[in-house]
Amino acid sequence: MTISDDTIKKAVQRYHREYDRYLKLAARVAEICRSEIVEGNAIRAQVTSRAKSPKSLEGKLRRFAANGKKSIPDVDAVFEQIRDLAAVRVATYEQRHEEQVVELVCRRFVDSSDQRLPHERKDKNRDDPGNFYRASHIEVFLTKADGVGTYANVMDVPCEVQVCSMMAHVWNEIEHDLGYKPAAGTLSEQERNFLVMLGQSVRMGDGTISSLFAETERRQREQGGTFSDVYDFVARLRGWFPGIEFARNAGALFESLLPIRLLNPDSIRKLLNLPEPMTDPAQAALEAFAQRMNAEESTRFRLDRDSSDVLLVLLLPKIGKHLQTPLAEAPTEGVARVRWFAERFIEFSAAPAVAVSETEGL
Repeated sequence: MTISDDTIKKAVQRYHREYDRYLKLAARVAEICRSEIVEGNAIRAQVTSRAKSPKSLEGKLRRFAANGKKSIPDVDAVFEQIRDLAAVRVATYEQRHEEQVVELVCRRFVDSSDQRLPHERKDKNRDDPGNFYRASHIEVFLTKADGVGTYANVMDVPCEVQVCSMMAHVWNEIEHDLGYKPAAGTLSEQERNFLVMLGQSVRMGDGTISSLFAETERRQREQGGTFSDVYDFVARLRGWFPGIEFARNAGALFESLLPIRLLNPDSIRKLLNLPEPMTDPAQAALEAFAQRMNAEESTRFRLDRDSSDVLLVLLLPKIGKHLQTPLAEAPTEGVARVRWFAERFIEFSAAPAVAVSETEGL
């Protein structure tokens, strides 16, 4: 037997005792994904989390015992081999955001050695026309900076982050429930045909959703008035910076502009004495600011030339001092980043050797 009844019993008992750790870890990773990755980069997505239930763990171990595919000699081996006890799913509205989310997750978290994360992308339809499973799986650990307070006892616990489009998630879940539950029996030929039809509809649905949001952005660019949300902010200003992934870092910038009443494109445009497109002068101003920070060893945060940081740098000569104003509530990590750049800009502008002035880039 690859795993004994005694090992299963003791593993489930241990998991009962440690269950709250996995719940806590999954909730924390989900919150980081939601606030810093999804909302911080204006990505439409749903983030969910779960810790596998003790009953589900027991069922999985008994399946291993029955099929003999894994050798799990003791309780420690159970927790070494089963890596998805804590799990988070990021289901993007648009398929095109899947790779971006994966990249951001890999940059935000670390592996068990505190190094950059690898990831596994599965698109089974490439090899099997009847299988439409598509998702990326990343095993993440909290960073040292995350391991404060109540999170100190989960630093050695992995959490699986799964990234897929919302449409892909529909097929993945239905196929999993039908195909991987022993009690359900073997699928009939007709069931498999329906799954293929569903998979084809899902792939078409991904394209339809992308077209829908493209049309939504077109409409938002043409309408006037204040920004309705961060997605409206991105849609109406993206055109100023062709070739830039403007949604990246846009959440915190949008949140920072609201208190100083920069609520529509006209109010922002009045501060920028530049013709459109603004990509080249904005990136030049960003590079000059970044070089000054590097010279001063101000490296807490890095500017990203392929993001809405290009607009932030253009606005800093006009609004930098306003962004320094203390907030009533503790800022999010993204807003703290914007304020940090504002503080550095004011410091450099006041210094004798000014690398970035109010006229540079404007």
